[in-house]
Amino acid sequence: MLKKISALIIALTMCAAMLSGCNNSSSSDADSGSSDVSSSAEGSSSADGSSSDSAVVPPQQQSTISEPSLTIDGKKMDINNFTMMTINGVDVDFLTFRYFYFYTVNQFTQNYGATLDTLKTVNGGFEDLIKQTVNNIKNSRMVVDVFAKDGNITLNDDDKKAIEENYNQTKSQFSSDTEFQTQLKNAYLTEDILRKNIEYSQLTNKISTTLFTNEGKYATKKADFRNIVKDPSKYACELHIMIPYFSETELDAETMKSYNTMTLESKLAAKQTAYTALDDAGREKVKNAAKAKAEEALKKAAAGEDFASLIKTYGWDTALAANPEGYYFSKENSDFPAELISKTFTLKENEVAKDLISNDTYGFFIVKRCAINMDYVEKNIDNMIAQYDQPRIDKLIQEKADTLTVKYCDGWDKLTIDSIT
Repeated sequence: MLKKISALIIALTMCAAMLSGCNNSSSSDADSGSSDVSSSAEGSSSADGSSSDSAVVPPQQQSTISEPSLTIDGKKMDINNFTMMTINGVDVDFLTFRYFYFYTVNQFTQNYGATLDTLKTVNGGFEDLIKQTVNNIKNSRMVVDVFAKDGNITLNDDDKKAIEENYNQTKSQFSSDTEFQTQLKNAYLTEDILRKNIEYSQLTNKISTTLFTNEGKYATKKADFRNIVKDPSKYACELHIMIPYFSETELDAETMKSYNTMTLESKLAAKQTAYTALDDAGREKVKNAAKAKAEEALKKAAAGEDFASLIKTYGWDTALAANPEGYYFSKENSDFPAELISKTFTLKENEVAKDLISNDTYGFFIVKRCAINMDYVEKNIDNMIAQYDQPRIDKLIQEKADTLTVKYCDGWDKLTIDSIT
């Protein structure tokens, strides 16, 4: 499955996941301790443990969602048909802006732990929130229109049928129209916004298929990619032993009763939870123990012991089970730790690095560069091209977004964090 094309793919995942989250608010998250090193390696999950095709989650739910309102410079505005901004000649009404605003609040909470309350205390926090809100609107609406025009891509009758089916399927999750309307409100949605998001998602998928993949206008051609893969200065395959800083944390007796029957993901979660509860001195002690373990593994690797066996003994990367051939990437790949990529390209094929790599997110790495398997490349070439093209396409999308003209409503510069409910 193609990794989401930057923020372009945001539309459907936003509305569907938000409503799904409202309807299943009691369900728990997947193990938070997942340490997959890449979100785009074939068959892997993202670094935060979520699937790469459903990374958007519902906004932080409140017990009571306030009624929509807009206050500018102390004056309550009439929000009916109120235009917040015009982007490339397209009006963005208040309710649409409000939806993206609270979606962006959720992004800030998920990525930085920031809420509206904490943003009030951060210098420039509200300005950053508004800027990202506008960027999300651009990328999920107006940039989609730009690429659709570029590729002469429109929605046909089959697409419209799929949109209607998707809408009806979403609505059918709820026991009554009353519940549906309540959960729309809780997700800062209206029926019109929900339909529009699904419509833009359908269009986004057509753009991705037509322009960004399947040898489309902006996709690397297969013949060219085969030559790129064979160039050791441009492309590489690597295997690693990953040892998280928290991996040597001692667990309580109750957890240890079931530890040996846990999955690797659950073991990681247990270790990480216990590590988080330690004080600074305790964490430093655990980190030093993990470094000693990594140095032990490095010594064995340098002595020529079988690397695959060492991964099984020492490694904690949950995605490697789905990537036994190793991870394939270019120098420009942004889904792997920069230190790992840099080190890999200094090695010759089948060479193991002589020193440890340390990364604040993942821990310690022992890296081995592997030979490129062209049979594997041919089998996975579509996904590999998509991964290879991702940084360039992300840049292209941002360039398109930067060219969009924005005209803001009167009083825009007087908005505050309390203006929108």
